[in-house]
Amino acid sequence: MTPISAGPPSEADGPAWPAAYGRVIDGIGCPAYCCSPAGAVVHSNRSAQRLWGGACTPHATGQWDGFAALYRLDGAPVEKASSPAALAAGSGVAPPPAEFVAESGDGQRRRLVIHAHPILQGDGATAGVLCSLTDISERHRLDQEVRCARDNREAFLRVLAHELRNPLASVMTAAALLRHPGARETVQVARMIERQTRQLARFIGDLLDGARIEHACDIAVAMRASSVANVLELARDVADGILRARGQRLRVDAGAPDAVLWCDPERLAQALGNVLLNASEFSDNGAEIDLAVAIDGALLQVQVTDRGIGVEAAQLHAMFEPFRKFAAHPARMASGAGLGLAIARSVCQAHGGMVSAHSAGPGQGTRLRFILPVVDDAAPA
Repeated sequence: MTPISAGPPSEADGPAWPAAYGRVIDGIGCPAYCCSPAGAVVHSNRSAQRLWGGACTPHATGQWDGFAALYRLDGAPVEKASSPAALAAGSGVAPPPAEFVAESGDGQRRRLVIHAHPILQGDGATAGVLCSLTDISERHRLDQEVRCARDNREAFLRVLAHELRNPLASVMTAAALLRHPGARETVQVARMIERQTRQLARFIGDLLDGARIEHACDIAVAMRASSVANVLELARDVADGILRARGQRLRVDAGAPDAVLWCDPERLAQALGNVLLNASEFSDNGAEIDLAVAIDGALLQVQVTDRGIGVEAAQLHAMFEPFRKFAAHPARMASGAGLGLAIARSVCQAHGGMVSAHSAGPGQGTRLRFILPVVDDAAPA
């Protein structure tokens, strides 16, 4: 890196370089400042001061910047004497631009690239250091999101292959049995084909809904009058097969089963069924799952409580994001595409409501709650 020359030294204009560089610093948009050879911040622009959380103490040597602390990317703290500005002043050579995590006076941390160029006098002595800062925090955040999305997609494709392979294998087995003349199990085979085909259709429907969610499209709802009992019956159709296979018991407190709702009963049942499947997935075989329904004025409140593996508090906010999957139940392989709760949230939002999750932590189970303004006085269709 080429150092910046301040011209030949002179008693008359020796101290003029801070003022000259100060005018340049004030005229650029990026955070910039200059230091004396002893590390006093001689001049800084408003962008730098906003990044620091305030201006530096005038004439205080050994500062080199206005940050409360500077860290390397591995978290190791950087001493002031080892900061890029100090290295440039000591060696008379600009160090390569480097990334750091900088902590401002208010405790906020940002990812920055720091450029430090020594200002040399005609005799080669260092007159000061000119520094500029490039804030790459947002770029770093977006890079992390891209990596997370890529990892989620890779995991999703693995699950997709697993989810589609199992029902297809069952259908192929059933088809082979049907080729044998006089097969006595025709009815059972036909039922198995029907079950597996429905599972495939539901999974493909979830994929389509997940694509709509990713593209910020609302899930379509067809509103009509229905009853609480009808919605619960449809929801149980979604989950009953899995619950029976795992020996799990669903305890239902329907509250007011005849209450009239203005909703899309199939979509609402899909959302509730997905929550029940989620509760089943993370609960032991033979466990109990509670489904409670209550009416409060125009609000329908539905709560599903399991006693399963629970969720870390830091993960609760991400449970409803598409393709997000957390720890699997230790007794079974992970299944599903990570779309069930994302679809449930989207369906609730399409009805003007919301869904929330609570868990006391690992091993403490999970409670998911719907609140929907769908209670109506009309008679069910």
